[in-house]
Amino acid sequence: MSLLSDVRRRALTKGLLGGSRPWLLLGIAAWTVRGLQWALRPEPKVVYRSRLEVGETIVLRNEPPLPTRRKRRKMRKAEKRSNRKAERLAKRA
Repeated sequence: MSLLSDVRRRALTKGLLGGSRPWLLLGIAAWTVRGLQWALRPEPKVVYRSRLEVGETIVLRNEPPLPTRRKRRKMRKAEKRSNRKAERLAKRA
């Protein structure tokens, strides 16, 4: 969670429900920032638009994201580890 969401949550409990005026004012400021973020968010980008004829269908597909650098590094490490283990087992046999 972000700092702003923590402040909003705490302001709701301590300010609005608990009666603390400073927390209430901080909560109003935090909720105002959140409202502005929501109002100024970018519009979704239209990727493709076309009129469908009768009988036509569309297929929506969401492909998994590419692995991050951290995941690629972990996979390489695991592969090296398994290769070393296989080499050690081959030397014993």
